[in-house]
Amino acid sequence: MTIDDVYKSIADNIIANVAEGWSKAHITAERTDDNALSLEGGYDNGEGVFTPFKFRNFDRRVIADFHQLHKITTEGGSNRWNRARYTLRRDGEFSIDFQWDQKLADEVEGNL
Repeated sequence: MTIDDVYKSIADNIIANVAEGWSKAHITAERTDDNALSLEGGYDNGEGVFTPFKFRNFDRRVIADFHQLHKITTEGGSNRWNRARYTLRRDGEFSIDFQWDQKLADEVEGNL
């Protein structure tokens, strides 16, 4: 699976879970270790009203997509991240922001 396949799969999952008239949606993924991943996000209905996603309605592959995204983007030890935000606009344009949150990493390390 290529990174473009992963990006498309995430977008397809978002599109399947937004209401008509949406303008922008996002998913924030937080990785706490190799197997643990939490997701949150939602969409703007086009009138400024934010609706949170009900991830139970998502195809389970969205979790695998973010794990695969992490594997691809951190290969070789570069681009370390434990939080990513995928934003999709209705016109199909998307952006992704990778972030290293040291506080999150310290919390995870302290709970091991």
